[in-house]
Amino acid sequence: MSAFPALATQGLVAGYERDLPIVRGIDFAVAKGELVVVLGPNGAGKSTFVKAIAGIVPVFGGKALFGQEDVTALAAHEKIARGLAFVPQTENIFATLTIAENLSLAADILPKPARRERVEKVLSMFPDLARRPKLRAGQLSGGQRQMLAVGRALVVEPSVLILDEPSAGLSPRIAGEVFARLKAINASGVTIVLVEQNVKAALAIAHRGVILVEGRLRHEGPAASLAADPIIAELYLGAPRREART
Repeated sequence: MSAFPALATQGLVAGYERDLPIVRGIDFAVAKGELVVVLGPNGAGKSTFVKAIAGIVPVFGGKALFGQEDVTALAAHEKIARGLAFVPQTENIFATLTIAENLSLAADILPKPARRERVEKVLSMFPDLARRPKLRAGQLSGGQRQMLAVGRALVVEPSVLILDEPSAGLSPRIAGEVFARLKAINASGVTIVLVEQNVKAALAIAHRGVILVEGRLRHEGPAASLAADPIIAELYLGAPRREART
């Protein structure tokens, strides 16, 4: 195992206004090959945290480290080129383009000789998309759109993949398919950081979970332990209090 985390933050402070940071000094690390889920109540700063790592939200203090490299000040496209990919919750595909065009556009960052091969490899991972590469993305179901968004991120063959609420708006069945695909991607060697509100489903595929509250990391532990701990669920994840039996 590498002596360095695949991805880490040190005292990360970030948000949209310098005087009102949303992320307030988070120390975080994910090991190579891990799938870590970021949990917490609404307004905890989960999405802002991963967007700051991805280079989309301003960072006002601390560091974001990709392996041994300080990538805090790099633009989003520069991080992608290094193998740090991000799938936002919304606006993550081009609805007027076809499936193949969406993937080809994502491949433009690669050397020309590698582009076609990478697009074909990603299509092979998603049979639903491979069957209709000329279909416009706007005609896809919610689950298929999410698969295409993940596929776009995978075109550059990232070593770390960050996703923000990939199950949002999906039915339980389709969300389950998305989570199963993410588990398979992780098993192939891609490190994954996943922000999710679907706590039970996310913890079921994760190795470890971290819980943010008011922009700070309040708790972390093995996914199985977090899933089985009613106090954690009550204090941090919005589960109702269980009345004591008499």
